[in-house]
Amino acid sequence: MPAFRTADPDLQANKQTVTRMLERLSAGDVSGFVDSLAPDYVRHCQAMPPDLQEIRGRDAMEAYLRGNMETFPDYREEVEWLVAEGDYVAWRSRGTGTMTGSLGPFPPTREKLDVVIIGMHRFEGGRVAETWTSWDNMAALTQLGLLPEA
Repeated sequence: MPAFRTADPDLQANKQTVTRMLERLSAGDVSGFVDSLAPDYVRHCQAMPPDLQEIRGRDAMEAYLRGNMETFPDYREEVEWLVAEGDYVAWRSRGTGTMTGSLGPFPPTREKLDVVIIGMHRFEGGRVAETWTSWDNMAALTQLGLLPEA
């Protein structure tokens, strides 16, 4: 009979942390999301304007997320899949919300957002130390009425 290795408990715990983070964010609990971040957390995202392509520290990430929640107060993000290996968890999620607040220089459009988000978290000591994430920003801005449809 072949021997089967059980799943690594750290990998499962890291995947559960990612799921829990997005559940908290979807519930509007920004502090609960940030609690899972390491003190020297860094987020990298080329889909953002130059001044937000790298966010450093828990406080900066919390401020960014609170601003995002003002723009999209009904924002929800659901995990579609997770893959874990070593200190990393990769994910694909779907983010939805209605733009009822301003987004940078753009006034509220009241349009709906529905984007696929992909990314990877690097864990250190059970907390997320670094994130790389991206989405189709052109599609997002078109959905929000900020760019013309092709």
